[in-house]
Amino acid sequence: MKNEIEKNWDEMSEAYENFTEAEDSYSYAIEWPCIQKILPKLDGKRVLDLGCGTGRFSFLFENENPLSILGADISEQMLNIAKNKAMKRSSKVEFIQYDINDLNTYNNERFDFIFSSTTFHYIKDLNGLFNNIYNILEEKGTCIVSLMHPVYTAQYPIDKNGAFPSDDEWVVRYLDKSTRAYIQPWIEYNDNINNYLSTSYHHTVSDYFNAIINAGFTIEKVEEPFPPEEWEKTCYGRYNSFIETPSYMILKLSK
Repeated sequence: MKNEIEKNWDEMSEAYENFTEAEDSYSYAIEWPCIQKILPKLDGKRVLDLGCGTGRFSFLFENENPLSILGADISEQMLNIAKNKAMKRSSKVEFIQYDINDLNTYNNERFDFIFSSTTFHYIKDLNGLFNNIYNILEEKGTCIVSLMHPVYTAQYPIDKNGAFPSDDEWVVRYLDKSTRAYIQPWIEYNDNINNYLSTSYHHTVSDYFNAIINAGFTIEKVEEPFPPEEWEKTCYGRYNSFIETPSYMILKLSK
């Protein structure tokens, strides 16, 4: 039986793909340029992309000539999109369905580089997650985790037993650890799909850093990327919104 998160992402996979594959999407305009700056050499390396979605970053990493790339995600529909794209690109990326909470699946396999983008706020047990990642990472291996910035997730409306939040409920409650419930933007601005709530957790900076430290990682780099400078002139509202509430905190970790 599918859990709520799996069902949620299956239903909005097409809407998500269309929204985030635009050239000026946050993923391409803000997140990826920052990741490129801190990306280790992947030539001949074994790569794991956790919560790979429709394969965006897996395909970008493939350009770096790794030995292998495994993209893993909970959503069958997201993976179907990724596999279709891989076929069209003649890509060698392998995509599998799995739950990120069950990384013990890979106890007999090790990776040189592990990556994840905007997935960890769906995971309640950060300590268990980072311990599992540490265990499947090769000695001297590297991780890059692109997180939804804790300041951003702090503004997600508090879950009120499935009731849809109003606009004025998008207020920062940074130390409130209540479950959050909200409408994703790729649904809200898509007339072809009915609105429904997504739920996730809000983790603070200390929650992330302590889980990382407790697992044994060394924190190599902390990035809070800015939006493109040209947005200040071409789309000031979008630019200013990001300056007020950044979407990403990107961490480079080593074992």
